[in-house]
Amino acid sequence: MHDRDTNFFYPGEKLLPDEMRITALGTGMPFVRRRQASAGWLVELGNGDKFIFDLGTGSSANLNALGVPHSLLDKVFLTHLHIDHFGDMGALYGMGMVRGRFTPLRVWGPSAAEERLGTAAFGKAFTDMMAWDIESRRGVVSAGTGWKTEFNEFDYSISGHTIFDENDVTIRAFPAIHCIDGPVSYRLDWNGLSMVYLGDGKPSQFMVDNAQNVDVLIHEAFVPAADYARQTHLPLQIAQNIAHGVHCPPRSAGKIFDLCQPRLGVIYHTMISESLRIPILDDLRVTWKGPAALAEDLMVLNVTKEHIIQRQACVPELAWPAPAHTHGQKRPAMERNKVPQMSQWLKDAEIAVEGVETNISDVDG
Repeated sequence: MHDRDTNFFYPGEKLLPDEMRITALGTGMPFVRRRQASAGWLVELGNGDKFIFDLGTGSSANLNALGVPHSLLDKVFLTHLHIDHFGDMGALYGMGMVRGRFTPLRVWGPSAAEERLGTAAFGKAFTDMMAWDIESRRGVVSAGTGWKTEFNEFDYSISGHTIFDENDVTIRAFPAIHCIDGPVSYRLDWNGLSMVYLGDGKPSQFMVDNAQNVDVLIHEAFVPAADYARQTHLPLQIAQNIAHGVHCPPRSAGKIFDLCQPRLGVIYHTMISESLRIPILDDLRVTWKGPAALAEDLMVLNVTKEHIIQRQACVPELAWPAPAHTHGQKRPAMERNKVPQMSQWLKDAEIAVEGVETNISDVDG
Protein backbone atom coordinates (compact mmCIF):
# COMPACT_ATOMS: atom_id res chain seq x y z
CA MET A 1 0.00 0.00 0.00
CA HIS A 2 3.06 2.27 0.14
CA ASP A 3 2.70 3.33 -3.49
CA ARG A 4 -0.74 4.87 -2.96
CA ASP A 5 -1.32 8.55 -2.47
CA THR A 6 -1.11 9.26 1.24
CA ASN A 7 -3.99 11.71 1.38
CA PHE A 8 -6.23 11.04 -1.61
CA PHE A 9 -8.07 8.19 -3.29
CA TYR A 10 -8.47 8.33 -7.06
CA PRO A 11 -11.11 6.23 -8.84
CA GLY A 12 -9.66 3.14 -10.45
CA GLU A 13 -7.18 2.38 -7.69
CA LYS A 14 -6.76 -1.38 -7.27
CA LEU A 15 -8.05 -3.06 -4.16
CA LEU A 16 -5.70 -5.61 -2.61
CA PRO A 17 -7.00 -9.21 -2.41
CA ASP A 18 -7.14 -9.13 1.40
CA GLU A 19 -8.44 -5.57 1.75
CA MET A 20 -11.75 -3.87 2.54
CA ARG A 21 -12.53 -0.36 1.29
CA ILE A 22 -15.31 1.71 2.89
CA THR A 23 -16.42 4.94 1.22
CA ALA A 24 -18.87 7.49 2.62
CA LEU A 25 -21.43 8.31 -0.07
CA GLY A 26 -23.40 10.58 2.22
CA THR A 27 -22.91 11.61 5.84
CA GLY A 28 -25.65 14.14 6.43
CA MET A 29 -29.33 14.34 7.23
CA PRO A 30 -32.64 14.81 5.34
CA PHE A 31 -31.70 18.45 4.73
CA VAL A 32 -29.41 17.73 1.79
CA ARG A 33 -26.58 20.18 1.19
CA ARG A 34 -24.28 20.65 -1.77
CA ARG A 35 -21.32 19.21 0.11
CA GLN A 36 -23.22 16.73 2.25
CA ALA A 37 -25.68 14.17 0.94
CA SER A 38 -27.92 11.99 3.07
CA ALA A 39 -26.72 8.68 4.49
CA GLY A 40 -25.03 6.10 2.28
CA TRP A 41 -21.97 3.84 2.38
CA LEU A 42 -20.18 1.70 -0.20
CA VAL A 43 -18.19 -1.32 0.97
CA GLU A 44 -15.84 -3.01 -1.52
CA LEU A 45 -13.95 -6.22 -0.81
CA GLY A 46 -10.82 -7.71 -2.27
CA ASN A 47 -12.83 -10.66 -3.58
CA GLY A 48 -14.66 -8.30 -5.96
CA ASP A 49 -17.90 -8.01 -3.99
CA LYS A 50 -19.53 -4.61 -3.50
CA PHE A 51 -22.29 -3.68 -1.07
CA ILE A 52 -24.32 -0.53 -0.53
CA PHE A 53 -25.57 0.24 2.97
CA ASP A 54 -28.35 2.83 2.69
CA LEU A 55 -28.57 5.22 -0.24
CA GLY A 56 -30.07 8.48 0.95
CA THR A 57 -31.05 11.52 -1.07
CA GLY A 58 -28.13 12.97 -3.05
CA SER A 59 -25.73 10.12 -2.29
CA SER A 60 -25.93 8.53 -5.74
CA ALA A 61 -24.01 11.48 -7.23
CA ASN A 62 -21.02 10.55 -5.08
CA LEU A 63 -21.50 6.87 -5.91
CA ASN A 64 -21.49 7.63 -9.64
CA ALA A 65 -18.37 9.78 -9.35
CA LEU A 66 -16.39 6.88 -7.87
CA GLY A 67 -16.32 5.13 -11.23
CA VAL A 68 -17.70 1.80 -10.02
CA PRO A 69 -19.57 -0.08 -12.78
CA HIS A 70 -23.28 -0.12 -12.08
CA SER A 71 -23.27 -3.69 -13.30
CA LEU A 72 -21.60 -4.60 -9.99
CA LEU A 73 -23.89 -2.52 -7.76
CA ASP A 74 -26.68 -5.01 -7.21
CA LYS A 75 -26.78 -5.47 -3.42
CA VAL A 76 -28.37 -2.87 -1.12
CA PHE A 77 -28.95 -3.16 2.63
CA LEU A 78 -31.42 -0.68 4.11
CA THR A 79 -31.30 0.04 7.84
CA HIS A 80 -34.78 1.62 7.89
CA LEU A 81 -37.20 3.47 5.68
CA HIS A 82 -36.54 7.14 6.40
CA ILE A 83 -36.10 8.94 3.08
CA ASP A 84 -32.60 10.12 4.01
CA HIS A 85 -31.62 6.45 3.97
CA PHE A 86 -33.37 5.28 0.77
CA GLY A 87 -34.05 8.45 -1.24
CA ASP A 88 -31.74 7.64 -4.18
CA MET A 89 -32.84 4.02 -4.63
CA GLY A 90 -34.80 4.94 -7.74
CA ALA A 91 -31.72 6.39 -9.42
CA LEU A 92 -29.67 3.27 -8.66
CA TYR A 93 -32.43 0.98 -9.91
CA GLY A 94 -33.23 2.76 -13.18
CA MET A 95 -29.68 3.71 -14.13
CA GLY A 96 -28.23 0.35 -13.14
CA MET A 97 -30.48 -1.35 -15.64
CA VAL A 98 -29.40 1.07 -18.37
CA ARG A 99 -25.73 0.83 -17.42
CA GLY A 100 -25.33 -2.93 -17.82
CA ARG A 101 -26.76 -4.50 -14.70
CA PHE A 102 -28.52 -7.42 -16.42
CA THR A 103 -29.56 -9.12 -13.16
CA PRO A 104 -32.15 -8.01 -10.58
CA LEU A 105 -31.38 -5.34 -8.02
CA ARG A 106 -31.37 -7.14 -4.68
CA VAL A 107 -32.45 -5.24 -1.58
CA TRP A 108 -32.46 -6.40 2.03
CA GLY A 109 -34.35 -4.67 4.80
CA PRO A 110 -36.21 -5.24 8.07
CA SER A 111 -39.79 -6.06 8.87
CA ALA A 112 -41.77 -3.89 11.30
CA ALA A 113 -44.44 -4.20 13.96
CA GLU A 114 -47.05 -3.76 11.19
CA GLU A 115 -46.85 -5.40 7.77
CA ARG A 116 -47.53 -2.10 5.97
CA LEU A 117 -44.40 -0.58 7.50
CA GLY A 118 -41.97 -3.34 6.53
CA THR A 119 -39.51 -3.68 3.66
CA ALA A 120 -41.75 -6.06 1.70
CA ALA A 121 -44.55 -3.49 1.59
CA PHE A 122 -42.05 -0.79 0.71
CA GLY A 123 -40.65 -2.98 -2.07
CA LYS A 124 -44.04 -3.46 -3.68
CA ALA A 125 -44.79 0.27 -3.50
CA PHE A 126 -41.32 1.10 -4.83
CA THR A 127 -41.68 -1.29 -7.77
CA ASP A 128 -45.12 0.09 -8.57
CA MET A 129 -43.82 3.66 -8.38
CA MET A 130 -40.99 2.85 -10.81
CA ALA A 131 -43.23 1.04 -13.33
CA TRP A 132 -43.40 3.77 -15.98
CA ASP A 133 -39.70 4.54 -15.71
CA ILE A 134 -38.69 0.90 -16.07
CA GLU A 135 -41.19 -0.04 -18.78
CA SER A 136 -40.18 2.92 -20.92
CA ARG A 137 -36.46 2.12 -20.64
CA ARG A 138 -36.98 -1.58 -21.42
CA GLY A 139 -38.22 -0.52 -24.82
CA VAL A 140 -34.93 1.07 -25.83
CA VAL A 141 -32.17 -0.85 -24.03
CA SER A 142 -31.33 -4.51 -23.51
CA ALA A 143 -31.94 -5.29 -19.86
CA GLY A 144 -31.87 -9.04 -19.30
CA THR A 145 -33.52 -9.33 -15.89
CA GLY A 146 -32.04 -6.03 -14.71
CA TRP A 147 -35.52 -4.49 -14.75
CA LYS A 148 -36.52 -6.71 -11.83
CA THR A 149 -36.13 -6.11 -8.12
CA GLU A 150 -35.85 -8.62 -5.30
CA PHE A 151 -36.79 -7.27 -1.88
CA ASN A 152 -35.74 -9.57 0.95
CA GLU A 153 -37.46 -8.80 4.24
CA PHE A 154 -36.12 -10.30 7.47
CA ASP A 155 -37.29 -10.18 11.08
CA TYR A 156 -36.07 -6.94 12.63
CA SER A 157 -36.42 -8.29 16.19
CA ILE A 158 -33.77 -11.03 15.99
CA SER A 159 -30.35 -9.98 17.21
CA GLY A 160 -27.33 -11.16 15.26
CA HIS A 161 -28.99 -13.46 12.74
CA THR A 162 -27.37 -14.06 9.36
CA ILE A 163 -29.27 -12.50 6.45
CA PHE A 164 -26.56 -12.82 3.78
CA ASP A 165 -23.96 -15.56 3.32
CA GLU A 166 -22.31 -15.68 -0.10
CA ASN A 167 -18.75 -15.81 -1.43
CA ASP A 168 -17.31 -16.05 2.11
CA VAL A 169 -19.10 -12.82 3.11
CA THR A 170 -21.46 -12.89 6.07
CA ILE A 171 -23.83 -10.05 6.95
CA ARG A 172 -25.81 -10.14 10.17
CA ALA A 173 -28.57 -7.82 11.35
CA PHE A 174 -29.65 -6.72 14.82
CA PRO A 175 -32.23 -4.25 16.16
CA ALA A 176 -31.62 -0.51 16.46
CA ILE A 177 -33.53 1.87 18.72
CA HIS A 178 -34.94 4.66 16.55
CA CYS A 179 -38.46 6.20 16.48
CA ILE A 180 -40.58 3.04 16.11
CA ASP A 181 -40.11 -0.71 15.63
CA GLY A 182 -38.17 -1.77 12.53
CA PRO A 183 -34.73 -0.14 12.25
CA VAL A 184 -31.66 -2.38 12.30
CA SER A 185 -27.89 -2.25 12.21
CA TYR A 186 -25.62 -4.49 10.16
CA ARG A 187 -22.35 -6.34 10.70
CA LEU A 188 -20.27 -7.49 7.72
CA ASP A 189 -17.52 -10.09 8.17
CA TRP A 190 -15.07 -11.21 5.50
CA ASN A 191 -11.48 -12.50 5.48
CA GLY A 192 -10.98 -11.72 9.17
CA LEU A 193 -12.14 -8.11 8.68
CA SER A 194 -15.35 -6.62 9.99
CA MET A 195 -17.53 -3.53 9.79
CA VAL A 196 -20.60 -2.55 11.79
CA TYR A 197 -23.01 0.13 10.60
CA LEU A 198 -25.77 1.86 12.54
CA GLY A 199 -28.12 3.83 10.30
CA ASP A 200 -29.93 5.78 13.01
CA GLY A 201 -30.45 5.12 16.68
CA LYS A 202 -29.59 5.55 20.32
CA PRO A 203 -27.00 3.58 22.32
CA SER A 204 -28.17 0.00 22.78
CA GLN A 205 -27.19 -3.32 24.24
CA PHE A 206 -27.81 -4.81 20.80
CA MET A 207 -24.84 -2.86 19.48
CA VAL A 208 -22.65 -3.86 22.42
CA ASP A 209 -23.53 -7.52 21.89
CA ASN A 210 -22.78 -7.50 18.15
CA ALA A 211 -19.89 -5.07 17.67
CA GLN A 212 -17.20 -6.24 20.08
CA ASN A 213 -13.68 -5.53 18.78
CA VAL A 214 -14.95 -4.80 15.27
CA ASP A 215 -12.46 -3.21 12.88
CA VAL A 216 -14.65 -0.24 11.89
CA LEU A 217 -17.76 0.83 13.79
CA ILE A 218 -19.83 3.47 11.99
CA HIS A 219 -22.26 5.12 14.41
CA GLU A 220 -24.51 8.11 14.02
CA ALA A 221 -23.66 11.19 16.11
CA PHE A 222 -26.23 13.95 15.76
CA VAL A 223 -25.34 17.57 16.41
CA PRO A 224 -25.61 18.19 20.19
CA ALA A 225 -29.05 19.58 21.00
CA ALA A 226 -27.99 23.07 22.08
CA ASP A 227 -25.89 23.57 18.94
CA TYR A 228 -28.66 22.11 16.77
CA ALA A 229 -31.22 24.52 18.23
CA ARG A 230 -28.94 27.49 17.64
CA GLN A 231 -28.17 26.56 14.02
CA THR A 232 -31.73 25.61 13.00
CA HIS A 233 -33.70 28.18 15.07
CA LEU A 234 -35.74 25.42 16.68
CA PRO A 235 -36.89 25.61 20.30
CA LEU A 236 -34.40 23.79 22.51
CA GLN A 237 -36.95 21.16 23.56
CA ILE A 238 -37.79 20.28 19.94
CA ALA A 239 -34.10 20.14 19.07
CA GLN A 240 -33.54 17.85 22.03
CA ASN A 241 -36.45 15.62 20.99
CA ILE A 242 -34.74 15.13 17.62
CA ALA A 243 -31.06 15.12 18.59
CA HIS A 244 -31.36 13.04 21.77
CA GLY A 245 -34.85 11.52 21.73
CA VAL A 246 -34.56 9.51 18.50
CA HIS A 247 -30.90 10.07 17.60
CA CYS A 248 -27.85 10.44 19.82
CA PRO A 249 -25.15 13.06 20.43
CA PRO A 250 -21.45 12.34 19.92
CA ARG A 251 -20.82 11.44 23.55
CA SER A 252 -23.43 8.67 23.26
CA ALA A 253 -21.65 7.26 20.21
CA GLY A 254 -18.43 7.53 22.18
CA LYS A 255 -19.95 5.49 24.99
CA ILE A 256 -20.70 2.71 22.51
CA PHE A 257 -17.15 2.90 21.13
CA ASP A 258 -15.83 2.58 24.69
CA LEU A 259 -18.00 -0.49 25.30
CA CYS A 260 -17.17 -2.15 21.96
CA GLN A 261 -13.51 -1.15 21.50
CA PRO A 262 -13.37 -0.93 17.68
CA ARG A 263 -10.05 -0.37 15.91
CA LEU A 264 -11.66 2.79 14.52
CA GLY A 265 -14.83 4.55 15.63
CA VAL A 266 -16.50 6.60 12.88
CA ILE A 267 -19.20 9.17 13.58
CA TYR A 268 -21.47 10.56 10.88
CA HIS A 269 -25.06 11.75 10.32
CA THR A 270 -24.29 15.22 11.56
CA MET A 271 -24.32 18.62 9.88
CA ILE A 272 -20.70 19.48 9.19
CA SER A 273 -19.64 23.10 9.55
CA GLU A 274 -16.45 24.82 10.63
CA SER A 275 -18.17 26.14 13.77
CA LEU A 276 -19.36 22.65 14.82
CA ARG A 277 -16.33 20.41 14.21
CA ILE A 278 -14.71 21.16 17.54
CA PRO A 279 -17.93 20.94 19.61
CA ILE A 280 -18.75 17.60 17.96
CA LEU A 281 -15.31 16.14 18.59
CA ASP A 282 -15.14 17.57 22.12
CA ASP A 283 -18.45 15.92 22.92
CA LEU A 284 -17.19 12.60 21.51
CA ARG A 285 -14.04 12.79 23.64
CA VAL A 286 -16.09 12.94 26.82
CA THR A 287 -16.56 9.17 26.51
CA TRP A 288 -14.10 7.89 23.86
CA LYS A 289 -10.34 8.46 23.81
CA GLY A 290 -9.49 5.93 21.12
CA PRO A 291 -9.04 6.26 17.33
CA ALA A 292 -11.91 8.21 15.78
CA ALA A 293 -12.95 9.80 12.50
CA LEU A 294 -15.57 12.45 11.82
CA ALA A 295 -16.88 11.31 8.46
CA GLU A 296 -17.46 13.64 5.54
CA ASP A 297 -18.78 12.72 2.10
CA LEU A 298 -16.24 10.75 0.06
CA MET A 299 -14.11 9.80 3.04
CA VAL A 300 -12.33 6.53 2.15
CA LEU A 301 -11.08 3.91 4.60
CA ASN A 302 -8.73 1.16 3.40
CA VAL A 303 -8.86 -1.63 5.97
CA THR A 304 -6.43 -4.52 6.31
CA LYS A 305 -5.41 -6.56 9.32
CA GLU A 306 -2.35 -4.34 9.72
CA HIS A 307 -3.65 -0.86 8.91
CA ILE A 308 -6.68 1.38 8.62
CA ILE A 309 -5.87 4.30 6.35
CA GLN A 310 -8.19 7.29 6.03
CA ARG A 311 -8.14 9.41 2.86
CA GLN A 312 -10.41 11.62 0.79
CA ALA A 313 -11.66 10.64 -2.66
CA CYS A 314 -10.82 13.05 -5.49
CA VAL A 315 -13.58 12.65 -8.06
CA PRO A 316 -14.67 14.51 -11.20
CA GLU A 317 -17.58 16.92 -10.87
CA LEU A 318 -18.96 15.78 -14.23
CA ALA A 319 -18.18 12.07 -14.25
CA TRP A 320 -19.25 9.83 -17.12
CA PRO A 321 -20.53 6.33 -16.30
CA ALA A 322 -17.92 3.59 -15.96
CA PRO A 323 -18.18 0.72 -18.48
CA ALA A 324 -19.99 -2.37 -17.25
CA HIS A 325 -17.72 -5.13 -15.99
CA THR A 326 -19.16 -7.21 -18.87
CA HIS A 327 -18.39 -4.52 -21.45
CA GLY A 328 -17.60 -6.06 -24.83
CA GLN A 329 -19.50 -9.26 -24.13
CA LYS A 330 -22.73 -10.14 -25.88
CA ARG A 331 -25.66 -8.24 -24.42
CA PRO A 332 -29.06 -9.83 -23.72
CA ALA A 333 -31.55 -9.43 -26.52
CA MET A 334 -34.11 -6.65 -26.23
CA GLU A 335 -37.67 -7.81 -25.55
CA ARG A 336 -39.69 -4.97 -27.03
CA ASN A 337 -42.66 -7.25 -27.60
CA LYS A 338 -43.02 -7.63 -23.82
CA VAL A 339 -43.36 -3.93 -22.98
CA PRO A 340 -45.99 -1.33 -23.95
CA GLN A 341 -45.45 0.42 -27.27
CA MET A 342 -46.20 4.03 -28.09
CA SER A 343 -49.60 4.62 -29.68
CA GLN A 344 -49.59 5.02 -33.45
CA TRP A 345 -51.21 8.48 -33.30
CA LEU A 346 -48.24 9.71 -31.24
CA LYS A 347 -45.77 8.12 -33.67
CA ASP A 348 -47.57 9.79 -36.59
CA ALA A 349 -46.96 13.22 -35.08
CA GLU A 350 -43.16 12.85 -35.19
CA ILE A 351 -41.36 15.35 -37.42
CA ALA A 352 -38.54 13.78 -39.41
CA VAL A 353 -35.16 15.53 -39.46
CA GLU A 354 -32.68 14.75 -42.20
CA GLY A 355 -29.67 12.83 -40.93
CA VAL A 356 -31.32 11.73 -37.69
CA GLU A 357 -32.16 8.02 -37.41
CA THR A 358 -35.01 7.50 -34.94
CA ASN A 359 -35.87 3.83 -35.44
CA ILE A 360 -35.30 1.74 -32.32
CA SER A 361 -33.55 -1.59 -32.85
CA ASP A 362 -31.40 -4.06 -30.96
CA VAL A 363 -27.59 -3.99 -30.99
CA ASP A 364 -27.50 -6.82 -33.51
CA GLY A 365 -30.70 -5.69 -35.23
